[in-house]
Amino acid sequence: MHNTKSSAFKAILGAAIAVAATTSATAAAPSFADCFKLKPGVAYRLSDRSRVQIIKTQFAGKAAIGVVSIDGGVKTASFFDETGRQRLGSEQYGIAALGGNANEVAIKEVFATPFPEVPADVKPGAAFKLAGKGVKTTSAGNESFAFGKKYQADHVFVGFESLELKPNYKARTFENVCHVRSRGKDNSVDSWYAPEYGVIKMQVKTAKGDVFFSYELDGLEER
Repeated sequence: MHNTKSSAFKAILGAAIAVAATTSATAAAPSFADCFKLKPGVAYRLSDRSRVQIIKTQFAGKAAIGVVSIDGGVKTASFFDETGRQRLGSEQYGIAALGGNANEVAIKEVFATPFPEVPADVKPGAAFKLAGKGVKTTSAGNESFAFGKKYQADHVFVGFESLELKPNYKARTFENVCHVRSRGKDNSVDSWYAPEYGVIKMQVKTAKGDVFFSYELDGLEER
């Protein structure tokens, strides 16, 4: 009787552990959409010497998350919705070295419905396209444009990767990073998106495959 009960208990326990393991594995499965989520308060440096800060803000009358970059006195900001997948627009501030006001927006782009938006679910190897319309505002006035005419619109999700970098000279592996590739007439751009951080590595290649420009996260700022 004892052995029978013991065997039954072990069988039930084994089944429970198996279910728990399956649930855990499912919960830990990487998500394409998660790669684009941005965490306000995160701040870091890139190897091109620019500093990046993610903030919670308002843009064009909407709640937004901004990715603010300052590179050699040049300040730019890109704005997204709370998912980080929908682009709302951008701002470029005046360049003091060229006589501009570094505290005032010199160029502003605002996208409208339908917004350029990365799909929530893309499988590795699959292609996706960004489309939309926007208005660019400068001191010269307003100018409408189509997203695909100004920015690379065709993208491929290469796959999930583990990316090892050395922020603050300490090795760190960023797990489940989304590697996305886009191609234009003259170049290709590989971008690695990490959950909460945004793009932590980028590589631009010429049509011949030579590396033209690249950067990666190399410093984290504690907050």
